[in-house]
This record gives sequence, C-alpha cells and structure tokens, in this order.
Amino acid sequence: MTRTDHAARTETERPPPLGPRSSALRARRALRQGPGAALVWLLPALATLGAGLYRISTPVLWHDELATLTVVRRPVGALLAMLQNVDAVHGAYYLLLHYWIGLFGDSPAMLRLPTVLAMAAAAACAALAGKRMFGARAGLTGGLLFALIPSVTRYAQEARSYAFVVLVAAAALLLLLRALERPGPLRWLCYGASVAAAGYFHLVSLVFLGAHAVGVALHWWKERSQWRIPVGFVLAAGLGVACTYPLIALGEGQAGRQIGWIAKPRLSDLAGVWPQIFSSTAMAAVLFLAAALAWGSDRRRSVLFGTVSALLPVLALWAISQRAGVSYFMPKYLFFVLPAWAVLAGAGLALVRVRGMVAALLAVVVMVTPDHVAVHGPLSHGAYTYPEPVTWFTPLDYRAAAEIVAAGYEPGDAAAYGQQQFSPWWGVDTGVAYYLPSHIHLRDVLTGQSGQQLNDLWPTLSTDPAATLDAVAPPRIWLVSKDDGGDPFSTLPPPYAKVLQDRYVQKSYRQVPGISVALLVHR
Repeated sequence: MTRTDHAARTETERPPPLGPRSSALRARRALRQGPGAALVWLLPALATLGAGLYRISTPVLWHDELATLTVVRRPVGALLAMLQNVDAVHGAYYLLLHYWIGLFGDSPAMLRLPTVLAMAAAAACAALAGKRMFGARAGLTGGLLFALIPSVTRYAQEARSYAFVVLVAAAALLLLLRALERPGPLRWLCYGASVAAAGYFHLVSLVFLGAHAVGVALHWWKERSQWRIPVGFVLAAGLGVACTYPLIALGEGQAGRQIGWIAKPRLSDLAGVWPQIFSSTAMAAVLFLAAALAWGSDRRRSVLFGTVSALLPVLALWAISQRAGVSYFMPKYLFFVLPAWAVLAGAGLALVRVRGMVAALLAVVVMVTPDHVAVHGPLSHGAYTYPEPVTWFTPLDYRAAAEIVAAGYEPGDAAAYGQQQFSPWWGVDTGVAYYLPSHIHLRDVLTGQSGQQLNDLWPTLSTDPAATLDAVAPPRIWLVSKDDGGDPFSTLPPPYAKVLQDRYVQKSYRQVPGISVALLVHR
C-alpha cells in the first residue's frame, strides 16, 4: 500500500471530530459539495419544468380535461357527492385542483400548471433515486432522460391526475431506498405515506409494490440479519394500502362504468404498448438500449431491482387484466414506470465516457424533438391511441368552434349541443362555453338536469324539448355538435331534431376539426 493510499484510508476510517470543529467541518463540506450535489436533481427538474411550461396553453383542452373542469368548478359538497357515483379514483386530484383554481383561476395554463410542477418534482426524485442506486452521474443522466421522454411533457400539460401518479411513484422509490439505507420508524412511515398517496391518485399504480418487494428481498438477502427491513416494509406498505380501502371499495363498484370499454390486452400488446407509454418509438428504443447497457454495471443488485421496477408492473397489469372483470391495461395507467426506466437507462449511459454520454444525450434530443413538437400541437391532446389509433377518438377543436360563435354572436342567442344524448362525455357544451369570451353566455335550450344536479359528470337532455324550447323561444340558436358527416341535426335524437327543424331554419353551417357549427334562425 502506498503512502497516499494509506493516508486516504486513514482519513476515511478516522472518526469525525467532535465539538465545534465537527460542526465547522460539516458546514465546510456542505458548502463545498452542496451546489454540485444539487445539480443532480436541479437540472432535470428545470429541464422538465421548461418543457412543461413551453406552449402550455396551446393544446386545446380535450374531453378528459373538460371532465376535470366540470368537476373542480363545483362546491366541495357537490364534488364529494359526485365521487360516490363516478370518478372516485380521481377524487384526490379533483380536490387539489378545486382549491388551486380557487386561488389562481381556471385558464388553460393554471389548470395545467400543477401537473407541470408535479412532473418537475418527479424528475428530481428520479434523479435522486438514480444517484442512490448508481451514483451521481447516473442520477443526473437518468433525470435528464426522464425530462426528454415525450409522454412526460405531454402529461405534464394534462389536467388529469397522471403526473401526480408519476410523482408519488418516483417519491415512493426514493423513500424506499432511504429506508433501506437506514431503516427507522420515521422513514418507513414516510414510505407508507407515499404508498397511500399513490393509491389515492390512481389505485392501479399500487402494483409497483410487487417490484418494491423484490428490491427489499434483494437488500435483505445481502444482510439477512437485518430482519427489521422486511418487517418494516410489510408494515409500511400494508398501512399505506389499508389507508386506501375506502377508495378501493368505491372504485370497485365504478370500474365497470368507467373502464369497461377497454379491451382485454393481447399478447402482442406487451410489445406494442411501450411506444405509447413513452409517446415515442424513438424514445422507447433509446431507453431499452440504455437499460440493456446498465447490465454492464458492477451494481448488479441495483440493476436487477431497476429492471424489475421497469418491467414487472406492466407484466402484472397485463396478467391481471386477463382474469379481472375489467381491463386495466392502458398506456396512461402505466406512466408510473417512467421514473424506473429513466433511472435504469441513466445507469446504462453513465457507463460511457463523459464525452460519449453528452453526445448520446444530444443525439436523443435530436431523435425525440419531432415527438416533442407533436405533443405541443393545438389538437395533440385529442389524438388518442390504444393499442392502435382509435378512429372514434377524434380531436375536437372547441376553441375554433367558439371563435365562430363569438364572431357571429348577437345578444339573445342561445345554444343547442349535439351528442348530449349519445355521447355526452365529448363535452361539446363545456368545451365551447369554456373558450367563449367571458361576456358571452349561451343558454342551452335543450338541457335538462345538469351534471351537478345529477351528482354525475354530464347533463341530460330535457324530457320535453318542445315545452322547454317554447318557454325560451330565442330568435337564434347555435347548434354545435361533434361533426358526424355534414348534417348537424343528425347529432341529436330524432324527436329533438324535429322540434328544432319545425321552429328554425338553418342559415349557416361551418366545420372545424371534429365539430360542426350551424346557426339556426326562428321561422
């Protein structure tokens, strides 16, 4: 052993000084290491934040976000009453956003800002988890890869709960690693709280506990004398799941209505789902290749745990969907594996020399730029695919339809919205009204009970359309509908269409993507 090696070993093994000198030494180390250490999580968080804020108001709200809008505008009592009937699995997010818009308003940017912040925090957690598993360089690389995933940007700008699911999954991974490093009641309690939060933001995400159990087993196998580790994990995870029991009971009864339309996945979907999880075929290829490189690392247990965390939840949900009464196999339900993929891929790229790693990251930026541009498009949120493009999920340009109405509006105008009987969840009434100028309020002449009155998401049509229409008798009506082929009256049930045709004549007709706008004038 050389003198330098001996000195280094002695310095490492020497106990820390006590008293004021110890405090001063810790302060100097914090000042020396703090800024550099902070970059590991700060750069990925800032990159994710910047991508999420860019053109945040450009994509038109689509019907999932409109569902959020209709709920979070209600009083808390009405919101809770609705959750007893539908959408209980999104209840925690709805409540959070209800109070948020009470402070900051419900513009597109404000509706989406909480999810942007959640994704940025998820990037920080993923980077810190990668640092603990593979080192600082791997953590930074993994965090930056996370920021480059197009679905991270896409759902950072989605007024739904999925960004928060990604955040709590990343936080749960980080908190588990902390608990394994130094087990203690407080750390296990924090982990259990993250498990409960994951359940309340989306119950399906709790399948990550299977992967976490594998990680705990790998850690315990190395030091089998530490029996408190598996016990602490079981208690913390069990407590977290137990806290979600009220939601489990509600969600079980609502699952058939909400996701009963999802087809049972085929074996081929296990391969085809990945480009949709990442919203990019190119990014899927990059992450798979980088994750494979991680197996060259000497931290084999960490690599195995990362691989299990990235793959096992997807395989588990596929298997569960084969036997359950409903299918849970949807790309957006699987986003909670994104932090694990970023961590594992970061470990793979970190094995390359620094210049090669930087070049690889720049190459990834070039490869995925077209996908990032696409997710910022005006109708990008309405483009829906699973497990292949679904033709009946047509992007609807509510903003363009509202501009037509606003340009031709006259005081006294009213509205009638098609599809309210056949497919009310398209939210044509909510979407167009949202994008109309604040001084324009169109009364819906065919509506019956509102969603709030029904303790549901969507309204119903009037039971007596003739009496309702005659009571209002507006001089002009804007018939705005999901465009189903050129005849706006075909979007209403025949009795309702006849009532309008008997009393009104069509003066103009225009189409925008997914929506038709007809102006009817009283005969």
